[in-house]
Amino acid sequence: MKSILLFRLGGLGDLLVALPSFNLLRRAFPGVRLHLVGRSDYGELLRDAGVIDGVFSADDTVWAPLFDETRPVPESLRARLADYDLVLGWFLQKTGTHHFLRRKSDVSPSSMGKMEPSPLSLGPSSRAFIYDPDSRLTVGRFFFDRTAEFISGLGASSAPFEECWPLSLSANRPAEGRSSRDVLPSAVVIHPGSGSPKKCWPIERFLAVMKALQDDGRSGALVTGEAEERMEAGLRGIPFPAGWRWLRRPGLFELARLLRSGALYLGNDSGVTHLAAACGAEVVALFRKDLEAAWSPFGRAVVLSAGEAAWISVADVLAALSRRLSRPVR
Repeated sequence: MKSILLFRLGGLGDLLVALPSFNLLRRAFPGVRLHLVGRSDYGELLRDAGVIDGVFSADDTVWAPLFDETRPVPESLRARLADYDLVLGWFLQKTGTHHFLRRKSDVSPSSMGKMEPSPLSLGPSSRAFIYDPDSRLTVGRFFFDRTAEFISGLGASSAPFEECWPLSLSANRPAEGRSSRDVLPSAVVIHPGSGSPKKCWPIERFLAVMKALQDDGRSGALVTGEAEERMEAGLRGIPFPAGWRWLRRPGLFELARLLRSGALYLGNDSGVTHLAAACGAEVVALFRKDLEAAWSPFGRAVVLSAGEAAWISVADVLAALSRRLSRPVR
């Protein structure tokens, strides 16, 4: 085997729940090229970390026929897929992937008849792993278990989940921004945003936590990215506690490096929270109860949840942080 094409669409959190599966493939097939179809800037983080060898943008219309049963698969795409020994995809049930699954006869017509194709397969050389919410597993663990079963069927050796969830960062890549380098390695990192406002704890409560941590002698950084543009105007007029900085839209690799060095991380149900977990940070994550079972981060993470994120109290968050810091935060 020489190369595998991976499909994982969506945002940063969507990608990182598949990281254990990608790391497992890297371990099982160390000399095989792994190419990802996904969001380019997020995929580049995994490429720089050595998880994958290359990334293709999911926005490229060349891939569209795989997800639209009304469009024929052109010969050029068939030939492109034929360059790979395996084509693997990880999907949620409600993403329209039934179109992807129905392309099996178009994508690999020459292989049909050699063996009976799986209903979750593009053909004998391809497989789509579809999350089952009734499994009671997180998305990431479900993907990993199904991937492990698949590669075991190919005769490849597996590895424990605990060894496959971390994201290893390259020590050779230079720092991207001065602001994140100025944050002390033992600092607390807070990310108050998420892709959906409904997942967000009120910003004033994050600020109250910052003040309590500052009173306890803790410094840190409040990090915002593209998804937090709506709250940036309000943050500009707020004086931050002494020892705290606002890091506005740091580069993804630089953010990962900061999360890896920080003492503690606090955030909502977001891609950055999954990144913090993958980087090995001590994580306190704030979730809506209905999303906790499927999307809880792995690693050294504790999840606080309620029917709505806003129902989680400052006192409960400070108590969780105190347990992670091994002493009370006043």
